Amino acid sequence: MIKTIVLENYALSALARLLAQGSFEVSHSLDDLESAEILLIRSRTRVDQSLLQKAPRLKLVITATSGFDHIDWRECQKRQIVSVHCPNANAQATAELTFTLMLACERKLVEARRNVRENRWREGLTRPHGLEGQILGILGLGRVGQRVARIAQAFGMKLIGHDPYIDEQVFTHYGIERHGMIEVLRSADIVSLHVPLTKETKHLLNQPTFKEMQEQALLINTCRGPVIDENDLMVALDEGTIRGAAVDVIEREPPPAGHRLLTHPRLLMTPHIGAFTESAWEKASNEAVEKAIAYKNNQPIGDTLPLNTAWFMNA
Repeated sequence: MIKTIVLENYALSALARLLAQGSFEVSHSLDDLESAEILLIRSRTRVDQSLLQKAPRLKLVITATSGFDHIDWRECQKRQIVSVHCPNANAQATAELTFTLMLACERKLVEARRNVRENRWREGLTRPHGLEGQILGILGLGRVGQRVARIAQAFGMKLIGHDPYIDEQVFTHYGIERHGMIEVLRSADIVSLHVPLTKETKHLLNQPTFKEMQEQALLINTCRGPVIDENDLMVALDEGTIRGAAVDVIEREPPPAGHRLLTHPRLLMTPHIGAFTESAWEKASNEAVEKAIAYKNNQPIGDTLPLNTAWFMNA
């Protein structure tokens, strides 16, 4: 039997599939780490030196998330532990939230809802432009960025983008004009971020890059919080350097009570719910379980860390 620790919430259908193999002994307690061979987690569990010291028999760590900032894959390598992420399950849900935020800001849904509750109807509301014909600048054309582009086409938006690690055929396929990052920032009415967090992308949006954006530009972030310098974002919003921002991720989650991020009138924030759908949760749970079963059957697992991609070399 393969001792497997499952931490955080996994879909019951996925756990049932795991148990049906008849080869896995499943526990949900960290107290059993000492005898565990497989660890199934999500983003709240930090796999670091402290945790790994308690798991001398561990061979495989699987996170049912696309992100893997919480896994010290280098320490895993030193201990000959395979670490794996699940990049496919959450892409659609995150793309959907990207457009939810975009539409909420463009159509001023928060203000409209407040007016209805205060019995002021359309009093004081300004007429929005609408998404059709607007220029959407996409920074990062991976799984999520490509889905965002596909949705944007249905809204009649003009697409420009930047991603030095993506082939030209992807830009052509989605009808995206390829530009340098600064040109995208200067030209886009809306900028949407879909980059991984690396040394290159940390604080990618900062005071100098905010100043390259149009005054009426809107910024959307559903990728990683540290991609934006939050202090510089507050200044940009205060000074009207950009029209507004909508973010699902920030550097410290949740932010401390009283933080300006929580109350700024030009900022719409959601509590990291990009992948928070039943569909994405079940897909990610099953993707993780599939990798555990592949390990049991001595089959290739896929999506192991470190990734064999050019951008990951800069992570």
